[in-house]
Amino acid sequence: MSSIEKAIERLAKTKSDKSKANDAINPTGTEAREKAVDSSKPAVHQTKPVMQDAGGQSAKPTIPTSKESVKRGTAKKIQLDYESLSRIGYIVPHAGNKQLSEEYRIIKRPIIMNALGKGAAPIEHGNLVSISSSLPSEGKTFTALNLALSISTELDSTVLLIDGDVLRYSLSKLLGIEDEKGLIDVLEDKNCTVGDVILETQIPKLKIIAAGKRSEKSTELLASKEMEELLNEVAVRYQDRIIIFDSPPLLSTSESIVLNQHMGQVLVVVEAGGTPVDAIKDTLSRLDSDKAIGLVLNKSRESRGDNYYGTYY
Repeated sequence: MSSIEKAIERLAKTKSDKSKANDAINPTGTEAREKAVDSSKPAVHQTKPVMQDAGGQSAKPTIPTSKESVKRGTAKKIQLDYESLSRIGYIVPHAGNKQLSEEYRIIKRPIIMNALGKGAAPIEHGNLVSISSSLPSEGKTFTALNLALSISTELDSTVLLIDGDVLRYSLSKLLGIEDEKGLIDVLEDKNCTVGDVILETQIPKLKIIAAGKRSEKSTELLASKEMEELLNEVAVRYQDRIIIFDSPPLLSTSESIVLNQHMGQVLVVVEAGGTPVDAIKDTLSRLDSDKAIGLVLNKSRESRGDNYYGTYY
């Protein structure tokens, strides 16, 4: 039995055991927070407090960033709000969440090895990494940003994080950059280059590209020759750079299937006890088996010492 098949078998058991755990664990806070920010901590056993508005409803936090343009070459610079991001579970510098930081160190290691050509077998465009899920609200944006933050601490790699979810703009909204030029602008406007849309952050090794303007031709643009040329450019020009795409859910939109065809690595985020096993199988069947495919179990309440598992390759 392959490791992915074992993972699916474990996920099925997790789902069946979920109802038994309800008497011992109150999931209300976690579920509300997941709907609020489309994210949660992967494979950890503690539940964070729910964020609520004045009416007692879950409130989607807005992470403010500085809109002030700071010239460093031609790139605009934004300030990530460490305090707000840390409060909703992100591993920003000096956040002090050692367990979550360690989990992402484990997740990122095989990704970095594949990206730099040091894995078991060479992978074409191994430095292009898609973070997706089968369905919405499983935590793909949470995983993409935390993975980028973790990789940005590496000595030998830089990270370019791209919001490829051009319908929901999850990452762009989270960081307050939904009005910035981004991926769609580069694909539609021949006069707009990658350098025009890259946003620098206060983390020297982390840069971000927003989703850009909305377009009715988003699927066609992601499948276009311009997209292929863009990916070749960012993959080949920056050999030490790992490009992470926050991609749309694979079973919800056609954009994600098109986008993942260009990736070297695909990480599928799975909600513990929530994602149907059939959905996971359907998702995996739509991915090219020649790619490096991994699973990340998210929103798990199992402790690391008790059947902890995170990513499979």
